[in-house]
Amino acid sequence: MLALETRASPGHTPGCVTFVLNDHSMAFTGDALLIRGCGRTDFQQGCAKTLYHSVHEKIFTLPGDCLIYPAHDYHGLTVSTVEEERTLNPRLTLSCEEFVKVMENLNLPKPHQIDIAVPANMRCGVQTLPS
Repeated sequence: MLALETRASPGHTPGCVTFVLNDHSMAFTGDALLIRGCGRTDFQQGCAKTLYHSVHEKIFTLPGDCLIYPAHDYHGLTVSTVEEERTLNPRLTLSCEEFVKVMENLNLPKPHQIDIAVPANMRCGVQTLPS
């Protein structure tokens, strides 16, 4: 029988989770762990240090051949493995201190819909319609 284990993996946001198949053959990492990257931590109450520990303690402890399926990818990639990300992820192969510095200095532009998306996310997707 197949079942999913829910692992809290906060950092991108406080409510991020990773779903792991009970045989540890695959994990659905949301925005916590992307292929060769990770979710940004500069809004939605994100925390780089928390994200680093979440990935290292909740995802990188899975078997190396565990397939990783992120929520999305900007380069058309759909799957990786724990071992690939443990060894090739340019951000998450750094020390925690180095990772935090990188994340604090990404200087990413503000997402276009952030003023609509974040309040809706904070209310489980319910949007306040303009009057």
